[in-house]
Amino acid sequence: MISQEELNRTYDHACVPEHIVDYVVSMSEAEPYLIQHYLCYKKDGVLIFIGYPLGITFNQKQMETSLNMALKAIKPRIVSVIAPTTVSMNGRVIQQNSDSYYRLDLENLVIPSKVRNMIRRASPEISVEHNDQWHEEHEDLVAEFLATHKISAESQRIFIKISEYVSSSKSVTILNARNNEGLLIAFDVADYGSRNYAFYMFNFASRKHHVPGVSDLLLSEIIESARRKGKRYINLGLAINNGVMFFKQKWGGAPFLNHEFMLYEISRAGIIESLLSRL
Repeated sequence: MISQEELNRTYDHACVPEHIVDYVVSMSEAEPYLIQHYLCYKKDGVLIFIGYPLGITFNQKQMETSLNMALKAIKPRIVSVIAPTTVSMNGRVIQQNSDSYYRLDLENLVIPSKVRNMIRRASPEISVEHNDQWHEEHEDLVAEFLATHKISAESQRIFIKISEYVSSSKSVTILNARNNEGLLIAFDVADYGSRNYAFYMFNFASRKHHVPGVSDLLLSEIIESARRKGKRYINLGLAINNGVMFFKQKWGGAPFLNHEFMLYEISRAGIIESLLSRL
């Protein structure tokens, strides 16, 4: 189990959402712990290894050494690794994909004129409120999103557990966008737990009550909150698809970390082979 000192160290250097312990634990129900400079989670024969070091520069060999230590300690059947580079293991590849994290540099951020226009367009019709309470109206918007978008089973499982994440975290804020009738038409979930980063975790907007620019208005509120809290960056998350990537790029978001996801099923023999290959 992770100690309070280790937890503080994690949040001091968190730069990707998977470093936000409350988030991962609420989604996976796994137990967090540190192996040297690397955060890991374990549950029922599953190892989740986060290959982005805390407080030091990434080094492939060092990451693999820490992964080796985690394999030896946990002896998992399933290994999930996210890292800046791929990692080869002896076992059956269940899933593998590549993406990039996008980031806004708040010190140098200049909001493009087209984005400012969208914010001005939405502002007369929308009021934004900040709170930390999850209600049925949030569930309704998530349900509408799931009904109108093609979403992977894994994403659906994550969306269903957002309420648990919100209730378990002291660093999460929900930003609600209400129209002039008081109806919730969009909301964002942001996490400010890291010393240097704010995290743009989730965005849901109604198609039935669409107001152009509402998502831009909500992100502008996150930016202002992050600045007031002394953050240097906003991690906008992964590109995911062209539409999501376009939204991040139009704000000036740029890729800053590679994201390689690898999911392996390994036997006991495979674990031994993986360990020996790193000796």
